Amino acid sequence: MTRLRGIFLFFVLHLAMYAVPAQALLPFASTGNLYVSMWSADEVAVFTPDGTALQRFSAEGLDGPRGIAFNPANGEIWIASEFGNAIYIFDHTHRFLRTLEHPDFNEPVGVTFTMKAGVEAHDQEVYISNSNGNEIMVFNQTGGLLRRFTGDAFNDPNCSAFMPDGSLFVANRLGGTQGRFGAVSRFDSNDTFEFDFTTDGIASLMAVARDPNDPGVDGDDTLWVTSGGGATSIYEFDTNGNLLRTLSPDVIGDGRAIVPQGIAFRDDGSFYVVSFLNEVLHFDGDGNFLKRFPTGQGTARSTAFQACTANDNGECVPLGASVTTSASTTPVTGGSGGVSWLMVCLTGLFYCLSWVPGTTIRSACCRQLR
Repeated sequence: MTRLRGIFLFFVLHLAMYAVPAQALLPFASTGNLYVSMWSADEVAVFTPDGTALQRFSAEGLDGPRGIAFNPANGEIWIASEFGNAIYIFDHTHRFLRTLEHPDFNEPVGVTFTMKAGVEAHDQEVYISNSNGNEIMVFNQTGGLLRRFTGDAFNDPNCSAFMPDGSLFVANRLGGTQGRFGAVSRFDSNDTFEFDFTTDGIASLMAVARDPNDPGVDGDDTLWVTSGGGATSIYEFDTNGNLLRTLSPDVIGDGRAIVPQGIAFRDDGSFYVVSFLNEVLHFDGDGNFLKRFPTGQGTARSTAFQACTANDNGECVPLGASVTTSASTTPVTGGSGGVSWLMVCLTGLFYCLSWVPGTTIRSACCRQLR
């Protein structure tokens, strides 16, 4: 083991020359397929952006999958298991790697990476919405709990989204200081609660996503939130909590019922909303309805777009996979989402060698190495 640690340190000393550029905020510079958590089926369904079903995957113990996030360092897929009380982590090929667990997890439902500019991808923090604990728990990528915080409006926090200034917006399914059933809480870059906001009709607030398309007040991006109960609509707010518009079922497509859940933006500026009725609705960057497609059985809840880097032809290569040029077989990094081949190769070794008894990340390879 001492020899292995020495080898690992040698690689770390040389890692700087292969450093991964820091990511920008969501959406990723290049996005691929759409991932949808199928809550009652204990699976994650994968679709092309046009709605073609590709695959479903799962792992033993994944129970009630909810929030999905792609790690900007290596393309790992982090999935909140609401009833499994853990975060299940898969690689870009959908191979199960390990879990992140904590004794205080009480139905975790949301996963968000900070993706701060100027911070290396592997140093980005992970915000976990611990719904029944009415708190956000912040971890590093190796499973260490860094801090935790709550707010006066927290009551069943679900999805969250960061803005460029570092402020955090959290969708509280039942929370709010205004005596309603669902509100968005705003925290500053130091995780300090500032205020919350909602509007008539919102109930069972499920998701919040940053809209990178049109700057709103003072140049800030806007926010889209989904109401799974009450008026079952999709709402756009500015970052001060002012309502900008509402997309209700009667103005979406053929007016059929929707029960909005997760929401995710694609790199082309369009966005997708998952409905509890096992459909996905696609809107352009201006909020105009484009189409809908079925998810199949299993109760669709949350969604995220695959993190990619572009090859020479502009095609999506999953973050975590090597990108090669037509003239060379040497792996390269591509765009702000690129990862070096060395980082990919060292990921598994890092987790195994840095694991010690009592920590919360583990995998079969670590147990065999030990």
